[in-house]
Amino acid sequence: KGIPHTGHKAVRNSIVVAMKAAIAASTTLREENTQFNLMAAPGYPELIQDMITLNNDRLNTAFIIGDSPLDLPADSTAIDNWARNVNLVADNGENGLVSHSEYLGVYYPSGLATNLDGSSVVVPPSHMMLRTYLRSDAVSYPWFAPAGVRRGLIDNVSSIGYVDRTDNNVFRSIGVT
Repeated sequence: KGIPHTGHKAVRNSIVVAMKAAIAASTTLREENTQFNLMAAPGYPELIQDMITLNNDRLNTAFIIGDSPLDLPADSTAIDNWARNVNLVADNGENGLVSHSEYLGVYYPSGLATNLDGSSVVVPPSHMMLRTYLRSDAVSYPWFAPAGVRRGLIDNVSSIGYVDRTDNNVFRSIGVT
């Protein structure tokens, strides 16, 4: 739509376009017999609006776990600017959050986990939150908040932080404030 994409951004754009089309075209996801109450597209904040639309089509039967960008710096100004879309972008993504819904939670920060081969890998916030929501639902009812020491435990990452694009894509650990 008038925005040139090259390199890794071209690949990502192709994936986003395909995922958006799959959500929009799926009649199976919209059938009453298809039951689920959580939606997520880990690592793809560009799909938040598509999941909101799908949820609206399903009469809001699910909660959407959205991601902030992996490289969103850990300072209140950057986070607030992204969440309030001060860049006035037209769609959700690395430059701003456009969509809002009472059935949406957008999470920050990203995490550092261990891949199947033992190497460290950066994971989006939804990686942590999906496990937290599933654990919470297993020990309580789905309408209880996934918070606290019994239901809010995050144990599938070794560190939280963000990818520092200004310093050779290094993962920067941050503390919880």
